[in-house]
Amino acid sequence: MQKKNNNNNKVIIILCLLAIVVSLSIGFSVFSNNLIIKQGATVTPDPSDFKVLFSSSKDSLQTNTITPNGNHNATATPAIIDNKDPTHPKITGIKATFTGPDQSADYIFYVRNEGDYVAYLKSINIGAKTCTAKQGTSQDLVDEACKTINLTMSVGEGGSDNPLYDLHTTKDNITSHPLEKNASERIYVWIGYSRNYPNGPVADGDFDVTFGDITLTYSTTDS
Repeated sequence: MQKKNNNNNKVIIILCLLAIVVSLSIGFSVFSNNLIIKQGATVTPDPSDFKVLFSSSKDSLQTNTITPNGNHNATATPAIIDNKDPTHPKITGIKATFTGPDQSADYIFYVRNEGDYVAYLKSINIGAKTCTAKQGTSQDLVDEACKTINLTMSVGEGGSDNPLYDLHTTKDNITSHPLEKNASERIYVWIGYSRNYPNGPVADGDFDVTFGDITLTYSTTDS
């Protein structure tokens, strides 16, 4: 009888241990999933614990206006950092004005991890391109020239060894790209106007080039 009681006790202990393990696993899963930040999502349990923000400085969080470089007589508007909503930080005002081929404009700013967790870059989405003729310029010719306008973006330093360097299009399912706590990473955006081939389309005057929102999505997990 005593042996039977001992066996029953062992079974009860094993069941209790299994229940504890299952409870802990469920709790961790909820915490991990809720901390993922994506465009349009709310960060829980506390948004202040996970913050990836734009900055004009590499070494500290600064929100000064981003002054562009215009090359070969191109001009561009200053970009504005808006971190008021830490779950949806953004940069606005990236726009170039071109008068002819071989012109370009570029911006350099930074993304900083101001939160309590390592942040993993998961995707980059580059919005659609729009070319708008200024007064006295033919929109039809601008539409043709617009086909030769390119945007190049890089996240971090490096060249061919960095898959996020010289990025031209949207990229999803990014892995193994962590941003440590209190660290920053350079963002470089270049907009260029090139004929690409002899006698290519050329607009007959000034025109503006804008791109839709460029979204960087970060998560607390790399999976």
